[in-house]
Amino acid sequence: MDVKNKILVLGRSEINKAGLVSSVMAGTALEPCVASSEASAQIAWDIDTRYYTAQTEFWVDSTEPLSTAHTELVQNWLSSPSTRPSIPIDTSTHELHDSLSTLVDAIVFVFDPHDSTSFTDILPWAQFAIDHEPSILLCVAVSDTKVGGMDGQKDEWFDWCVQMGWEWVDLTDVDPESEYSVERVRDALVANEWATMVPKTGPKTDHTPDSNVDIHADSNADHTPEPAIDAPPEQRDEWNMFDKIASAVDPRRVTELHQRLFTQTPQSDMSELMSQLHSLRTEIAQLDPETARTRAAELALALGKHTL
Repeated sequence: MDVKNKILVLGRSEINKAGLVSSVMAGTALEPCVASSEASAQIAWDIDTRYYTAQTEFWVDSTEPLSTAHTELVQNWLSSPSTRPSIPIDTSTHELHDSLSTLVDAIVFVFDPHDSTSFTDILPWAQFAIDHEPSILLCVAVSDTKVGGMDGQKDEWFDWCVQMGWEWVDLTDVDPESEYSVERVRDALVANEWATMVPKTGPKTDHTPDSNVDIHADSNADHTPEPAIDAPPEQRDEWNMFDKIASAVDPRRVTELHQRLFTQTPQSDMSELMSQLHSLRTEIAQLDPETARTRAAELALALGKHTL
């Protein structure tokens, strides 16, 4: 029986796909390029969060450069991303896509901005996404060195991703305060409603952190102690950020979210609730970082309100 729990990681052989997968699993910054003699690999990943477990598997494979005609098609498409050109796909690729459609629920396409033609390889997988609609679509820019002076071209890639429903994650961003990180890739994958998801029941009986996801939650939030006056600057900055987000939260929106999730949705329909959460997560991911933090806080309060 086919299980739709595969994460397809695609990119040219010289691109650091193995390092990205290893970092996503470990929850660390992008590791240096990992040399591998194998063009493809299958790597099991057991997601274990506070609320559920899910067995998934990375399928890592290498793409081949496409023809000049395909490259020109992509270049024209980038200049007008709202258009939907006909994507030439041969019969064997169609058959491959059909066979993968019952297995793959996430695609992580990886390319190197130093070689802009490597972005062209996304073309057949853009068609796969249109035809089969996997839940997670990530376009990840990686490089051994930070890439500067490419803002115009990055804007084109970003705009294309927005139009086509892919999330843009630029791990080459030179801005030290960039919201892009391996953690964002990890969060997107962890938040998916996997076919293998098994909810956990009952409260946690110990204080051992989750093995895969670090979720800091305090069920006794009303009694959270204030940071000490002599707290280090980093801790004071965190509390200042907390205060800033708290002041921006709209109580009316919290109420509306709570009603959307728990009044308009039958409480017995877990799949519909997860679908709603996935939709909200996708909406939040497209916002600017400051607004996204506020919306995420409002969503958390709406969820917490249901448990009171």
